[in-house]
Amino acid sequence: MKIKSKSSLWHNIIEQVDEQLSRIPSHDVDGTPLEDSIRFDDYKDSLKELKITTKENKEINPIHTTLANDLVYDELATRREGNGK
Repeated sequence: MKIKSKSSLWHNIIEQVDEQLSRIPSHDVDGTPLEDSIRFDDYKDSLKELKITTKENKEINPIHTTLANDLVYDELATRREGNGK
């Protein structure tokens, strides 16, 4: 994916979110699909609690609850469809 924006903050957000999403397992330790697991909220919260530091040393949380939820569901669904990792 080629990103057109030159904003280093935007690139940092994308890189950090990508890293978090790539670490999410498809199943929990008991073999339960993550969508049905009590651990789902832990991974959603890892995105929601992601802190990015701006050039002015201000910390921001760029991902809100609804977006975090949708990102995790989309990541898992895309993997299952064979379009992801």
